[in-house]
Amino acid sequence: MSKSGEAPYVSGRSDTWTKAKCRAGHEAVIGGWATTEGKFRSLLVGVNRGSHFVYIGRVGTGYGASKVATLLPRLKKHAAKTSPFTGATAPRRAAGVTWLDPVLVAEIEFAGWTGDGMVRQAAFKGLREDKPAAEVETDLPASPEAVEPAKPVAASPRRKGGRVDVLGVSLSHPDKALWPDAEDGKPVSKLDLANYFAAVGEWMMSHIKGRPCSLLRTPDGISGETFFQRHAGLGTSNLFELVHVFGDKKPYLQIDRIEALVAAAQIGGIELHPWNCQPDDPEVPGRLVFDLDPGPGVEFNDVVAAANAMRERLDALGLNSFCKTTGGKGLHVVTPLKAAKRGKLDWPTAKDFARQVCAEMAADEPSRYVVNMAKRLRNGRIFLDYLRNDRMSTAVALLSPRARPGAHVSMPVQWTQVKKGLDPARYTVRTVPALLARSKAWDGYCEAEVPLADAIKRLR
Repeated sequence: MSKSGEAPYVSGRSDTWTKAKCRAGHEAVIGGWATTEGKFRSLLVGVNRGSHFVYIGRVGTGYGASKVATLLPRLKKHAAKTSPFTGATAPRRAAGVTWLDPVLVAEIEFAGWTGDGMVRQAAFKGLREDKPAAEVETDLPASPEAVEPAKPVAASPRRKGGRVDVLGVSLSHPDKALWPDAEDGKPVSKLDLANYFAAVGEWMMSHIKGRPCSLLRTPDGISGETFFQRHAGLGTSNLFELVHVFGDKKPYLQIDRIEALVAAAQIGGIELHPWNCQPDDPEVPGRLVFDLDPGPGVEFNDVVAAANAMRERLDALGLNSFCKTTGGKGLHVVTPLKAAKRGKLDWPTAKDFARQVCAEMAADEPSRYVVNMAKRLRNGRIFLDYLRNDRMSTAVALLSPRARPGAHVSMPVQWTQVKKGLDPARYTVRTVPALLARSKAWDGYCEAEVPLADAIKRLR
């Protein structure tokens, strides 16, 4: 709402107040048009995403008679026999639909994105003669380096017809409980999860962007069915990126924008498990993750001591390390790796290095540590899990919630916090946004990257 600056405040309606809608703008490539009883009704539009031309919905308003008269000849000139859309969300041919070669670019205005990545209430503004269709992609947020990030705050949802918008993404059944409570006796809803992702998304992006990412989904809450989703499927939101990896014909999901985190919440995607590769290069390791997993009878203070011992070993090898809770009983010690300009690091080498580090630590203190995952050997000892450092292996993402009672989160912590008394249960989807706002944990992570080659030489 806007008011004339010179007008006084009065009750009731007046000409000094104006109501204005805030709507997003976007370019889209036209892939078809639809008619009803021979009359023009809408455009079918899409965007380029990797090797796919992805359907993002219909544009059904904004057409005056003169605009249609000008537009139709341009459309008919590029009519095609087959659909240009590819991917899981490609529409099927329907009565009254004419396909189009994807060469015309439209400027559209819309109210936001649906949970499955379609534009909402889209209106046609005109054709873009200045932009090639091949350059039209989904707009992505600016990189953290290019802007001053805002302090994380929960989104302000807009309720409409039983649905809620968070960051322009529509949520159905927003009050559905995903966790019974978050250590506070209150249920955690789908809306709570979406607001959590909106609040911490800037932090998460630099650690998951550009990497294939699996979702652990609990559509009916953690007490219902739980399953992993690695690949894009029918109805996958267009807010997710799709990435092809060698050896798998099906594209993997990838989360490169905060809105995609909200889309994950919409489908009950509670846990995020990204690859540990370099951004946009699945074949090159980007970090090592040492998972310290306590067996029965091990106190958490012993896990804290193990994390500090691992840090000392990595320091001696010239590697920087960072620590985070897992959202469960253990800790992760993470080492960022810099891609070598010559002689790229491969996954078998990285995994073998991690194995040797863990094996030496276990050999030095066999009563405390074990590298064999057999349960019969883990009583009273900590399993030093190096298996996260394989090509297709994953580790729970920084700040990802866990699908376990309490709605705990994998929280980054400073090494000064990794001491006796550290309580991982205090980090939940309700408490973390406020704690994160004043935290300096993992500051300098990207600057701490070093190549692994020198550490390998030292280990030998």
